[in-house]
Amino acid sequence: MTGAWTTVLTVVFAATGLYGVWRLGTRRWQGIETVVDLSHVLMSPAMLVMLWWPMAATGQWVQIAVFAGLAGVFFYHLSGSETVPERAGAMAHAWMNLGMVWMLAAMPRLMSGDAWATMLSWSAVGLLVITAGWWLVHAARTPGHRTVCGCHGLSCAGMATMLALTTPSLVG
Repeated sequence: MTGAWTTVLTVVFAATGLYGVWRLGTRRWQGIETVVDLSHVLMSPAMLVMLWWPMAATGQWVQIAVFAGLAGVFFYHLSGSETVPERAGAMAHAWMNLGMVWMLAAMPRLMSGDAWATMLSWSAVGLLVITAGWWLVHAARTPGHRTVCGCHGLSCAGMATMLALTTPSLVG
């Protein structure tokens, strides 16, 4: 990954993480919204560690368990969501957390060039791009939530970009 991409992604993940910290620090417990903020606060430093120390196994299995657990919380919330935006938001956050699980688990296989890991990673990139697009469209259509939806979209786009930059090409 080039120095320019490292700088851009550092800014993206630092900004989204700090925004999550700010939201956690300025609000009382608000159910799933608090879990969303906590998810971003945990994702951002995890992404920064992957970015700056790609082969570091810093608590890898603990991180996988945490992000899988958060995905489970969002899937559970999905079942109780009443509106399409609530369901889509829960699904998007579940997917982002599963994307973290995949990135943590697959990175060693991607570095070795495993074909199935490469195919799955490009599928994950596609889903993250679609999810980022959904958040950005939702931000444009929801005046009261533009900043938070923009943050989610930026985080997703950063994840998609980083995974794309670290995944081998499908075309040899």
